[in-house]
Amino acid sequence: MTGKFSTIDPRKCDYYAGFMKHLTLPQANAIFWCLFILVLGMMFISSWQHHRSNSLLDLEKGMDPKQVNSEEHKEHVFRQRRGYFCIVFLCFVLSFVCIVFECFALFNIEFCDGEDLTQMYWGFWSILQVGSLIAIGGVLLQFWIILSGVGTPPWAVALGTPVLVFAALGWMFKHISDAFWARFRNRYCNREENRTNNHDEEKAEEEYVNKWMSRAPTLVPTSSEELVESPPRPKRTVTM
Repeated sequence: MTGKFSTIDPRKCDYYAGFMKHLTLPQANAIFWCLFILVLGMMFISSWQHHRSNSLLDLEKGMDPKQVNSEEHKEHVFRQRRGYFCIVFLCFVLSFVCIVFECFALFNIEFCDGEDLTQMYWGFWSILQVGSLIAIGGVLLQFWIILSGVGTPPWAVALGTPVLVFAALGWMFKHISDAFWARFRNRYCNREENRTNNHDEEKAEEEYVNKWMSRAPTLVPTSSEELVESPPRPKRTVTM
């Protein structure tokens, strides 16, 4: 017996397709493929920003070393890469939104229209759309590593496979955790050092007070009255 790959399911259509449940098959296809091409365009723009960032290194090879190492040039390069980072971040957000809308369009095609080739749609979506989003995220992560001044991992991060991109995320997580631990340890050590210094100061002050108290004159009481030390008499000066 043979059967259809997918059938129209009104209940799932209302539940999964959401606000796109009233679309016809041509309309859902148009939305899906337009967003599909848009996401690929976002990946192209992100890869171009990555290429522009790498071109800055090629330009520095023909420049004077003093100019390359100057603070003004470094600040200029940093601003340029920060601009590239913002563009890639915008591409990542737009791609994420497009991929979510593609899901609703695919649910309409599968449950509301009963398209038999829905599995092919999902295959293209998972490989090219989710893969493109991860590749854009790799470019974004590469810019983050460069702008943060962290050592670049020994593998390709930008436009890399999902495994390499998630490995780079682990790389950054390790760097952030090490920096946090070092800051916490320094703060704790400084607190302990200040506490030790305060204790030493209090001890030195107490020893100083005890030292001078031991040198002070001791008053010996008499039978009924205490002996009070009389003030020193002023010396007489003889005038000629």
